[in-house]
Amino acid sequence: MLDRIFDLAKINESIIAFSENMKKLYQDYLINEFGVLFTFHSNRIEGANTTLTLNDTKNILNNTYDFDRVVDKNKQREINETINHQNAFKYIFLCVNEDKDIIEIIKSLHQIVGSGIITGAGNYKERENYMVISSGKEIDFTKPAKVSEQMNNLRDKYNGEWQESTVYERAANLHMAIVNIHPFSDGNGRVARLIMNYELIKNNYPPVNINEGQKLSYYSVLEEININTDYENEPLVFDDIKLFNETIQQLSIVTFKNMQNYLKNEFKDN
Repeated sequence: MLDRIFDLAKINESIIAFSENMKKLYQDYLINEFGVLFTFHSNRIEGANTTLTLNDTKNILNNTYDFDRVVDKNKQREINETINHQNAFKYIFLCVNEDKDIIEIIKSLHQIVGSGIITGAGNYKERENYMVISSGKEIDFTKPAKVSEQMNNLRDKYNGEWQESTVYERAANLHMAIVNIHPFSDGNGRVARLIMNYELIKNNYPPVNINEGQKLSYYSVLEEININTDYENEPLVFDDIKLFNETIQQLSIVTFKNMQNYLKNEFKDN
């Protein structure tokens, strides 16, 4: 654990010390390389993309996909979801140096993710939503009438007590808050992972990508954290996030190492 914390401290120092040219290379890598993986896997985790391959995703985002051959409505929806998610990820980079309200950012991320796909994108849900967990138990999320109140509580915690936490704890708390409140009719998981990465990038830490192959273990960790959570009344009160915190720290280190390897290969080829 101490080695991981030391590695993250060094990574943070390195990113802060980047030259202007290196900052551009780093951001380009995050958007054009990491962003493709993040978009592909985040959509796959939600079941939003069942037919597009990673290569399809790359071609769509590079505008080299054969869009003229698309006639299936489901395929077109998946293409739109891919473009929307990448646009939402790009939006993060417009926010990190601005003093924006956290709720404004969350709503904007949802508006972009759901553009042309989710009715009322960017607005809180009007109908109740629920989830069936691995035990078969049905979880009812925060009632629509209480969403605004709970999101205001999120803002208060983010601007207050969560600022006393580490960056990774704060990022994990943001993620858990969106998952537990489920403020939108759809797209909550994607927004949760986006706002988590917003907090990391804003504070000069590498973002994280949760691979589709890690879906079951990811969900298992979330269920463990929420084993005693009262979703309807106290969604921001959940159990220890230590394991989730450690997981995103490890994934953050992976992102940085992948970036280093990518840039080494780029410079070598050039």
